[in-house]
Amino acid sequence: MIEEASNTVRIHAAHGRSDELGEYLASIVRTLPSLPGCVTSVLNRDEADSDVWVIDVRWDSCQAMSEHFAQPSNAGLNGLLSNSLVRHVAFESDIERCNLPSSR
Repeated sequence: MIEEASNTVRIHAAHGRSDELGEYLASIVRTLPSLPGCVTSVLNRDEADSDVWVIDVRWDSCQAMSEHFAQPSNAGLNGLLSNSLVRHVAFESDIERCNLPSSR
């Protein structure tokens, strides 16, 4: 049986840049469902902190998630680490449950 996998990215906006960051993230999230194995992708603003954006992605399998993160085409999300819109990025996934090597 192939198990679904998921990952969550919590992105903290730089001071005064939350709306701009939200627009940037929305453009990335719109493209995710076209990727192999992506079941759903959702972007939400954190209810407790309007400077935090949360991306939740579900994959049809651990393998699909792993293959996605192994691709150099992740420039949009990987670029967050050097983006002036971002103060902090936290990443969670099913890597351990899927018995995959951690690359983050």
